[in-house]
Formats: sequence, structure tokens, C-alpha cells
Amino acid sequence: MDDQAGKPYLKIIGLIWILIECSLVAGNIFGFASLFTELPRYGIYQSECRSSLEQNILSETNITKDTCHGQQAKYQLAFALGIAFYNVPAMVSGMISDNFGPRSLKLIAIIFHLISWLSLGFITPDRSWLLMIHTMFLSLSGISTLLASFSISNHFVKSRGLVTALISGSQLTGSLWYAVFQILIGKGLISLSTLSFIWASLSVLMFGSAMLFLDWPFNFIDSTLKSKITKKQVKTITTDDTLIKHLTSPLFIVVTLFLSALLFTISFLPIVWPAWISYLTESNSESITRYTFWFNMLAGFGIFIAPLCGFIVDFRAHRGYTQKMFNISILQTITWIGCVSLCMVCMQQSITAAPIALFILIISRVLLVAGSQALIATVFPPQFIGSLLGVMWTIAGLISFAIYALLRLGNTGKDLWRPWAVILLLCIMMGGHLIQVWMLYIKSKTEKKSQSSVIDEEEMNTLKNSNDN
Repeated sequence: MDDQAGKPYLKIIGLIWILIECSLVAGNIFGFASLFTELPRYGIYQSECRSSLEQNILSETNITKDTCHGQQAKYQLAFALGIAFYNVPAMVSGMISDNFGPRSLKLIAIIFHLISWLSLGFITPDRSWLLMIHTMFLSLSGISTLLASFSISNHFVKSRGLVTALISGSQLTGSLWYAVFQILIGKGLISLSTLSFIWASLSVLMFGSAMLFLDWPFNFIDSTLKSKITKKQVKTITTDDTLIKHLTSPLFIVVTLFLSALLFTISFLPIVWPAWISYLTESNSESITRYTFWFNMLAGFGIFIAPLCGFIVDFRAHRGYTQKMFNISILQTITWIGCVSLCMVCMQQSITAAPIALFILIISRVLLVAGSQALIATVFPPQFIGSLLGVMWTIAGLISFAIYALLRLGNTGKDLWRPWAVILLLCIMMGGHLIQVWMLYIKSKTEKKSQSSVIDEEEMNTLKNSNDN
């Protein structure tokens, strides 16, 4: 237990509240592909269809076997922008969290959340550009909510890695809500605008967590879980312990490179999933809807897989740096194998590859995202977590803009092997960093043995001198 031992129930309530909140609003963008089959019902970007025949097909039927490639390309672009904007502003968000408190960041996230869902609520064929506004601000809100939520892990000193992994896992489950939207809209039970306004109202939930469980540096309106610096944390706050020191740490650099390169695998597949499934099923609308639905619904398993990352990172971590490096090496190796396997499976032209790819994606996404964030929160000092996570995600976000170039290589089913080949090459290149991580572990283990030998020798000399006297 931590310094809030007098109010342990508040920690638990706050954690549960934030887990529910992150599941509802922090990761919605990753399931946006579920709307690809429903947006044509509302004529969104219908003007992008290449011929009047395609427009007639789209307006006269709810779902068609024919694909309006121009329209789908706009949906893919909105999705790609959302994925990129999820990561790019993370550094600024982290700085805001560190300097003005996570509550301030959460309040900013609420504004982004309202802009995003109100944009989707008021979208019409003449205002199709609001779809881009929706995805961009949805991502800005999601990453701000996620980074602000990580601060509650400071109240769980002995299980910070596990708590951070749980938050990451709950964020990954956010993609399933678009799948729920797909069902409700498809059955005519509710409209897209009504769902958007309902989701906009969740800002009340976000405001509640901000005021009750998150801090800021101002003296008025303190949270019920007021953070206090423990004696253990005071030791880490020294003049020699700076942000630059940790940003230039080999461990931080390796984790950032891993996340940036391997993130292509888990970001690119959701964008091209409808096009890939359409090609594999020969444009069978029922199969496309079914596979896309399960693609997002199975993301909910992330909340169960994420704690495994926390357990791996925290396993015997009290033994010191060597044990932490071993845990990191194991986690990154498994992540790398998963991402390479995902690339190879997605290059196949068989429908059996789809469920296999989906299974690998669920595991790889949780390992890469939850594992990387749990690692940062566990190894590095808590006062720098927001900034370090922000820098890591910003670099990954800047690199992820290359997804648009990958789509230019191929965005239809028969051409998707080209971008996947490029991504596979990048993943293979990252194998060199695996060698670096394991070498760091071996080096630290050797140094630890050398230090033990020196200590034993000094003790023996001390004992011998005392006997001579």
C-alpha cells in the first residue's frame, strides 16, 4: 500500500472509474473501420464516387457489393489521420501533465472530446469534411485522457507497472464501441447523430474523474486523492536526475525505436482491414460486416492480456537493474516475433489468414502498447513519466504519418502485399535492437557478478586483518 493507506478504498474507486472511462473514450479511434460500411448510408463523401452509377448504387441500397473506391479512400484517409494524430501531440500532452497536473490535461481532453463527437453528430453529405475533424479531435482527446489517467498509478507504488498495463488494456478495448455502433445503425435501432450526442455526454464522466481523482498545482479544489511525495520518491528527485538524462538513456531510445517501427503493424492492419476482407471474400457484404465486427469486438480481450505485460515487467524487479533488463528483453523479443508473424500472415491471399492475423494482432497490440507504457512507468522516475511517454508517442506519431505513403503503394486487396513487405523489412531491421537489449542485460549481469566478487574479496580481507590483529 502507498501513502494513501488511510483511504485505500478511494484508490480502488478511482482506478475502476478511470478504467471504465478509458474503455469508453480513450481508444475509440482504433475501431473506426467499423463505420466504413455505415457511413455510405448517410452519403458521407458520396461525391467521391467515380461515376453516377456508383452513386445510384450507394443511395438505393444500404450495403452494396460494389466498392466506391474514392469514397473508401476518404474513409481510409480519415482513419490514417486519426491514427497519426493520436500519437503526435503526446509530448505536449505529457508536458502539460507534468507542469500543470493531470487534471488540467483531462479538462483539455474534455474540450477535444466534445468537438470530436459534436462534429460527427452534425455531419451531413455537404459537410463530409467534419469526418476528418471527428477523427483528429477524437485522437487528441484519447491520448490526452490516457496520459492523464496514468498519473493514478502513483498511488500504487508496489504495482505501478500492473496498474499502468491495466489502463493501457482498457484503452485498447475502446475500439469495440464502433462495432456496437455498426450493429445498432445497421439494424436501424438508432442513428449515427444520436449515438454521437450520447458519446459527447460522456464528458460528464471525464469531468468527474478529473475533479475527484486527479491533481493540479493550484491550491483550490484539491482532489480526494491528493498525491504526496514519499520518502522513496524524494531520493529520485535530485539535481543530477534530469529529463534529458532519461531521454538519452539507451533503454528509452530502444523502447521508442521499437514502438515507432513496430507500430506500423498494428496501425496499418485496421486501416486496410475492410479492403483486405473485401478482396478475400470477393466483396461479400455479409462477410465483410461480420469480420469487421469481430475485428473490433475481440479487442476487448486486451484488458485481460495487458496485465501479463505488467507482470512480466514487475517480475522480481526488486532485485535491481539486471532483473529489469531481463524482463524487458523477454517482452521485446515476444513483441518482435508477434509483429513479424503478423506481417507474414497479412501478405497471404487466403481467407484463413484473416482470423490468424486477428489473433496475432490482439496479442501484439497489447504487448507493444501496454508493454512499452508499463516499462516507462516502472523503470523511470514518476516525475518524468508524463514527459517520457509524451516524447515516445510523439516520435511514433511522426513516423506513423508514413502510413499514408504505404497506402499509396497499395490500398486494394491484391496490392496490399507491397506495403506489408515494406513493414516486414522494417520489423526485421529492428531485430538488431533486440541484440542490443540482450547485450545490455548480459553486460549488467557481468558487472553485477564482478561487483559481488569485489565485495566478497573486501570482506575476506577485512576478516583476515581482524584475525591478525
